[in-house]
Amino acid sequence: MLHRRWLCPVLLFSTVALAGSEPKTEKKVHWPANLPVTTSSQLARRNFEHAMRNFEDYRLDQSLLYLRQATKADPKFAQAFILIAKIAKNPVEQAAARRQAKSLAANVSPGEQLLIRWLAGAQEDDYLPAIAAMNDLLVMFPDDHRLAFLAGDWLTLQERYEQAAEILRHALSLWPDYPAALNDLGYTYAYAGDFDKAFAVMERYATLEPDEPNPRDSYGEILRMAGKFDAALEQYRMSVRIDPNFGSELGIADTYAVMGREQDARDEYDRAIVFAGTQSDKIQYELQSAVTWIRENNRKQSEKALGDVAKHAHAAELAMLEAEAQRVLGMYEPEYPIALKHLQMAQQVLLEPHELSELNRNEEQARILRVRATRAAEAKDMQNAVENLNQLEAMAGKSKSQAIQLCYEGAAGAVLMAQGSPAEAIAHLEEDSRDPFSMQLLWQAYNSTGAHAQAQAVAARLAALNVANVEQALVVPQFRTAMVSQAGQH
Repeated sequence: MLHRRWLCPVLLFSTVALAGSEPKTEKKVHWPANLPVTTSSQLARRNFEHAMRNFEDYRLDQSLLYLRQATKADPKFAQAFILIAKIAKNPVEQAAARRQAKSLAANVSPGEQLLIRWLAGAQEDDYLPAIAAMNDLLVMFPDDHRLAFLAGDWLTLQERYEQAAEILRHALSLWPDYPAALNDLGYTYAYAGDFDKAFAVMERYATLEPDEPNPRDSYGEILRMAGKFDAALEQYRMSVRIDPNFGSELGIADTYAVMGREQDARDEYDRAIVFAGTQSDKIQYELQSAVTWIRENNRKQSEKALGDVAKHAHAAELAMLEAEAQRVLGMYEPEYPIALKHLQMAQQVLLEPHELSELNRNEEQARILRVRATRAAEAKDMQNAVENLNQLEAMAGKSKSQAIQLCYEGAAGAVLMAQGSPAEAIAHLEEDSRDPFSMQLLWQAYNSTGAHAQAQAVAARLAALNVANVEQALVVPQFRTAMVSQAGQH
């Protein structure tokens, strides 16, 4: 949940935006039912529609190809440019498309201007105007199911699951069999821990699109989150059979990884790398593969694999992935002084003149500061811990990014625990209660304060966490082993 101090000014939509009320203007304006698409070229318009259908089916590489063709047919196609900026993984292409969309905004419809202000503002970490533009857009076009999906999809990526679910249910009220909205709604239920609802939505989604790979891929991911590994693998393999080029080998690899079948996972990551559509995807999969060595506690191979990821990302000028690899090394390294060196290298990458959106740069900086604060707290280097925490608090005061807010809450909880203040730490850790490190500290804090029922509930959630990321790899397997050992002693 977003920190309460930001809740009121940021989350302005929901009941207002979905009620269908007119935007406040001096004269009543009758907007079209759907967001206009301003282009002088019929070819561009057709390519744009192909792009949006592929986006809804999560075929992002194909969506980008069609959007690029649309802007080639009409170089003044502002809406196509802002969607390239949204979807592109290459930071140079993303930045160029965002600038082009903003430069063309004056020549398109008011609704498209709001769309550009929303998506560009979010990437520039200018959240209040961005979300205000999204709110206005939803009010302006209350019957546009695709626009509601875009908003729900964006909110899901921002980890604002309750708000995303509300918008997505509105999209489904406009089109009950809207596959894209069902996909995202299933994820919001799963993230909230309501797997029965998530499974029902995924069954419906798969029935509506039996020949598309994404319903099976998404269903597989949600089954894995629920700990149903064999069923997850079955869904992923169905996706591969439907379309071997879709990339569901990644889901198979992630599932093997959380199952503890690390060599099988590495084999599948290697296959996923072969089918990856972009250099960014290839290096991301390399990073996922490197984490399997962490799960095996093979320090030598972990460091080598993560070092290779950093080198490959540097050569490809993918600063975010380079910084992330160094940050992961800083999280895994047992020696505090060496960990700090990796974290300093990660920060240095962000200071170099790479083409990065302000949001990406700030969020990765917040993640690094969080690790610096928590590692310092663990090492009882409280001066550095508090200094890094203060930097994070300043960032959280300026940015409405959910990722930055949660980094601050998790770091604040960790520092307070190191200072021997579990009662004060609880409020912060509860805000970040999906992160494995914060969950483990919250379990400790509850036990320290006598809240044993809450501690047991957190322990159960943590032990059942099946997300294939480094935080889970560093915390959950060891936590499960400790719980089994503890249970055996009673």
